[in-house]
Amino acid sequence: MVFPQPAGSITVVEMSEPTPEQVAGEEPSDKIVIYWEREYSTAIAPERLKLDFMPHRPLLSGMSLNEQRTVAVEGYKVIPDDCGPVRTVGQYGWLIRSPADCKIRRTADGIKWQAPPILPEERILGYKSFSGTYVDLILNSGYPKLCCGIRFYYPKQVGLMMKDVPNHFYHYPERTFFVWEGMKTQEYKRTPNMYDWLPDYDAFTANFLLQLTKPTTIKRGDPIGIVVPVLLPKHLTLEELKPRG
Repeated sequence: MVFPQPAGSITVVEMSEPTPEQVAGEEPSDKIVIYWEREYSTAIAPERLKLDFMPHRPLLSGMSLNEQRTVAVEGYKVIPDDCGPVRTVGQYGWLIRSPADCKIRRTADGIKWQAPPILPEERILGYKSFSGTYVDLILNSGYPKLCCGIRFYYPKQVGLMMKDVPNHFYHYPERTFFVWEGMKTQEYKRTPNMYDWLPDYDAFTANFLLQLTKPTTIKRGDPIGIVVPVLLPKHLTLEELKPRG
């Protein structure tokens, strides 16, 4: 279940020291703040997802029944683009882009790639991949991992889900890879939280595990995947609705 996102209740902001007002608790208590910072100077800032649709198309949801009948007679063809939930998911979450140009392909000997090294002066937090480049492998898995250089800090009441771009087959039909989806939770504590002023936060790095369909070329700035906040299972209960009597 995706965590509901009322206006102003969840914010992703760049990491910075808290102001005295924030320390004093003057921020609204119902706002969830997720912080981010660059691991590499080359990393591109996360941005609110805003997929392109066809805004010039009249939406049936905004028409009266007679208007719907009129456009139907005129040959109006409904497509998924007209669906409210499809449009909403195309505006939900934060987009992560590639920080470097990379070429990745699968061979009989395993995954091969061409990617620039992560230079010492680019490692703001001191982290580098095992390979030393922006492409790495999950140990002995044969699956490439793209290191995007963004570290998130999230509070204990939520997890952060890493997902493929929604409906990528529609928005990016020429794409030659998929993203393996996963969720970072409080139980996953491999990335240190180095900030005393975030005592109830955990950290993770937005590196994406890829599934190639063909030899793949990724350019700096290409959209890779998204990060969205989710409720943890321990905070959820699903019950059948039964009449009260």
